[in-house]
Amino acid sequence: MTKIFIFFLFLLTLLASSAQKQKQVYIVHFGGSDNGEKALHEIQETHHSYLLSVKDNEEEARASHLYSYKHSINGFSAVLTPDEAARLSEEVVSVYPSHPEKYSLQTTRSWEFVGLDEVAKQNWNHFNMGQDLLSKARYGQDVIVGLVDNGVWPESKSFSDEGMGPVPKSWKGICQTGVAFNSSLCN
Repeated sequence: MTKIFIFFLFLLTLLASSAQKQKQVYIVHFGGSDNGEKALHEIQETHHSYLLSVKDNEEEARASHLYSYKHSINGFSAVLTPDEAARLSEEVVSVYPSHPEKYSLQTTRSWEFVGLDEVAKQNWNHFNMGQDLLSKARYGQDVIVGLVDNGVWPESKSFSDEGMGPVPKSWKGICQTGVAFNSSLCN
């Protein structure tokens, strides 16, 4: 009976330790969104110092760092265990898991066009896929990105001149009539 108890205790300990080792991408938020005039390398060094507080060594801290946000939020993303995320959350405003599986890619033929197979498309949501995906896409070599601008819709509320004064007399522009556009719609 004692042997069975010890065996189950060992299994429980093993299970608990493996749960601690499950890594996931987390977003670490410091609060606010402005990093001021700091250069990106300064911001990254700050983020690495936080990671070093929960990682075993400098190499592991740098390897876990994925991205430093400079403009949208004041924070970074990193691969952490739940235990590391909990410890880090004591030092910052918030640490929350990233859930890429909530989003799906809205594409059809692009995968084949850049030379990626269907398996890569299906595995896109796995964060450890990044480097393999980049290498298969030849790191974007010889890729041309195009943008088609289909214009604006002048009747949109965005272009309303309600509440605005008349056009200044110093204005030198013109309003051109176009296909299905009457110049009287210019504000």
